[in-house]
Amino acid sequence: MTNKLLVVDDEEGILDVLEITLTDAGYEVYTAADGLSGFDMVKTRKPDIVLTDIRMPGMDGMALLKAVKQSFPDIEVIMITGYGDASLAIESLKIGAVDFISKPVNQDVLEIALKRARDRISTREKLADHTRNLETLVAEKTRKLAESEKRYIQLFNESPAFITILDENFRIVESNNRFKEQFGDHPNMCCYQMHKQRSIPCNTCPVKQTFVDGRSHTSEMDVTLKDGSVRRFFIQTSAIPDDTGRIRQVMEMCTDITVINQLQDHLATLGLHISSISHGIKGLLTGLDGGDYLIRSGLEKKDFQKIADGWEIIREKIAMIRQMVLDILFHSKKRTPEMQPVSVFDFIQELVTTVDPRIQKAGIELILDTPKPSTGFYVMMDKTMLFGACLAILENAVDACIRVKNDRENLTIQIQVMETSHQVLFTFKDNGNGLDKEYREKIFSLFYSDKGNKGTGLGLFIARRSVQQHQGEIHVDSVPGKFTEFTIAIPKKTSDI
Repeated sequence: MTNKLLVVDDEEGILDVLEITLTDAGYEVYTAADGLSGFDMVKTRKPDIVLTDIRMPGMDGMALLKAVKQSFPDIEVIMITGYGDASLAIESLKIGAVDFISKPVNQDVLEIALKRARDRISTREKLADHTRNLETLVAEKTRKLAESEKRYIQLFNESPAFITILDENFRIVESNNRFKEQFGDHPNMCCYQMHKQRSIPCNTCPVKQTFVDGRSHTSEMDVTLKDGSVRRFFIQTSAIPDDTGRIRQVMEMCTDITVINQLQDHLATLGLHISSISHGIKGLLTGLDGGDYLIRSGLEKKDFQKIADGWEIIREKIAMIRQMVLDILFHSKKRTPEMQPVSVFDFIQELVTTVDPRIQKAGIELILDTPKPSTGFYVMMDKTMLFGACLAILENAVDACIRVKNDRENLTIQIQVMETSHQVLFTFKDNGNGLDKEYREKIFSLFYSDKGNKGTGLGLFIARRSVQQHQGEIHVDSVPGKFTEFTIAIPKKTSDI
């Protein structure tokens, strides 16, 4: 097990709990109350893993992460995030954090993150051991090429790593077969030309550092293969001195870790997904508890109004649970639309009925401009998918009106269904708080929400995907403080009913 661990957080209670928990787990634990003292501790204690809060006064967690990775790239960093820190958490992974966990810290989730950090350290150590073994073989090939040239050339060329020998001008003096297969055979070209298509050396080149101090250096970077594909490489260098001890060449070994990084990205996204859903479920359970209390209280006192109010809350939460389940199912797997003829009148009526308790309670006027039942207007659609998309938009419209309820009279939501020669248009317009430009540009992004802790950021992402699976389009128009209008346009595939 990796033994030395540093916890950095400005909340004394969290420091105490984590120190006790991690010490019991067998770690040698150090603590710091802010980023600056944490970085001083990193320099003096050299921990294997740093566990740091993102938001702290002074030097915050992101700044600490950058400082640690710049000075001690082999130290693994796990970020502790609060609600609303999703974008910072994802940005921290790009900077070099191995993982992130949400507050309050769950012990099982913490152990998973620590195991991932230990695994990454173990993998790096194994790669280093493998590199040292190959360094010995390659150095032996260089020094004793005359007596065992055939054997060591074979070892050099059959290595699974990408190996090159570089001179002081970064020219490739020699390369193994694996390198030539993926990058081509271009003698005397520079490594930065082959790897990055650059005209000058890279700023953080490990080869350059080895020529300066004679020590082995490691790095991770994106490189471009000869077929144009971009891969993530773990790079380690080793000095090759001449008989006088002067470093005239450096060996560079590269290992493709693209798949490992992709897996880490997928796991991080999954963790963020689960965290968002868990938070949403927690809020729904709280609402159900409130409805249950009103019903029980009403039954005891024979207060039918309380019973009605409690049942309205439960109906609302049931509808939200149904929508959340649909969101999870649609996001977790691809689903082929099951197209059937659906009455537009019945579709709108079911949609309105689902959210009517919230609309009535908020005092919102609902304006319908939709086909009458006598028209027999049917449209080919996957009702479940399109219903979920429209419900997500309508729920957002209700939320937008509720936000300005105390500042505005005559709150309205308009639902309109129109048909053109090629499309059927579903329009939802509210006169709530509106959306600023920044949010409109990101509104359909995964996990992006303007509701703070009350939103998962899944609804509109799923809505767009559902509409796209109908070969349709979804658009939003809004003026902050005045209105928001969503339009869903799907191809007109009416059925002869």
